[in-house]
Amino acid sequence: MKLESTLVLCDLDALMLGPDGNLTQVLRDVLQLFTARGGRMTVFSQKTPKAVRTILGSVPLSAPALLCGGALVYSFAAGSGQPMGSFAALGDDFLAKLPAAPGIGIALQMKDGATRVVRMNHALERHLRREWTPYLLTQPEGVSCQDVLRVLLYQDAKTIPALQTFEKALEESGAPVRQERLAIDCLALTPGAVSMGAAFSSVCAAAMLSPENVAVLAGSVPMVELMRLAGQSAAAFDAPAEVRLAAGQTTFCRAGEGAAAEYLYQLVRNSGR
Repeated sequence: MKLESTLVLCDLDALMLGPDGNLTQVLRDVLQLFTARGGRMTVFSQKTPKAVRTILGSVPLSAPALLCGGALVYSFAAGSGQPMGSFAALGDDFLAKLPAAPGIGIALQMKDGATRVVRMNHALERHLRREWTPYLLTQPEGVSCQDVLRVLLYQDAKTIPALQTFEKALEESGAPVRQERLAIDCLALTPGAVSMGAAFSSVCAAAMLSPENVAVLAGSVPMVELMRLAGQSAAAFDAPAEVRLAAGQTTFCRAGEGAAAEYLYQLVRNSGR
């Protein structure tokens, strides 16, 4: 397999970061070898462009990245992104309907790649620091729903019942919003019209490759749909069962023990160069 004719779409959050939130040294070494041999890579992340750029540093990407959980197709080369949807259809009063219970933090991922914090709490502050995410404090009335990509709700332990009640109410309302648990203390709300397939097609078009020439390396459930769209796929040894079942192969290493480095090095060896 020629490295130049394959694009690897890698799960940044689950597979590339060490305990300190940075790229591991072994992965940096393998990435240098991979790109030197003509390898092409981009990433999928729940994070915003500024946070991802900080993490990647000088690591080059060969195609736009899928950021904010796939709601933003972002080209670091061009310094701009293509939003895949917004909350415009719900009206600006949607933000006012978000849970106001004490202990629930609210962050907005915007079309321009920025993060706006409507309400801070301990869980949200912890995530922002750990994920290297710059942010601006704002008021709901100062934000237009058409500029919002995703709403992230963070709960302190004692407010879990309040957030569960909101989840149920939102589901029963039939609002065109997709709910996704990113962590035990984080609920993401995405416009129902956002299509992972459309985002994937946009990346393929920018890379001038067919889906058959894209390899998805995943460690988390949000990438399952991407795995089914790509020509090749792999999952970390300890990825959730749903991810491993969708994968064409499984790595020997666990996510935090070098799964991404193992897979990229395998591609280099198989390229015969």
